Amino acid sequence: MKSKRKTERGIIVGVTGGIACGKTTVSELLADKGAIPINADEIGHQLLKSDSPVIDELVEAFGTEILDESGDVSRKKLGAIVFNDKSARDRLNAILHPLIIQRSRSRAQQLVHEDPSCVVLLDAPLLIEAGAYNSVDLIVVVTASNKTQKQRILERSQAQNRPLTETEAQARIDSQMPLSEKVKYADVVIENEGSFEELQQQVDTLWNQLHNDL
Repeated sequence: MKSKRKTERGIIVGVTGGIACGKTTVSELLADKGAIPINADEIGHQLLKSDSPVIDELVEAFGTEILDESGDVSRKKLGAIVFNDKSARDRLNAILHPLIIQRSRSRAQQLVHEDPSCVVLLDAPLLIEAGAYNSVDLIVVVTASNKTQKQRILERSQAQNRPLTETEAQARIDSQMPLSEKVKYADVVIENEGSFEELQQQVDTLWNQLHNDL
């Protein structure tokens, strides 16, 4: 863990990792301890709504066929386009990420200045790719094996009644920066390959370290 000079504000922690590695679970465990989560995915989902400031830009980039009956962008339809086309994925990221970063960073900064004892979590799958890692005090990367990622993606898609094939699941993994590259940016690596209790133990250790820095 990199050292953090004690300041008169709280700590911003960036939690990232590969798809289905468990970064949201880690954030939830930290939130249960009192950390304040800011979920970049949720902000991104809001930007797919019909009243989004970038809805026209999304339609111009990917066509009206990405819209559902309500005028929102269908994540499934959009995903079918971008997960198999790097140029399309890059274009989507260029549209969404600046606003996601801006809104996440603004909210985080507000919170840590209001309460010097708080820990704010930026739960952001693309924290590193989008360059937002420079706006956090600590980077936590949650990892899992490719086999485990794929199995979790398939199980989650079944539970959501949007079943994916193994090829589609692997495409989602391949669409992201390799975990081996992400861990190079990490101050803390949490390996989520074992039991839930083992994950909890790693989170407990992280929480204690964070409070030593406050």
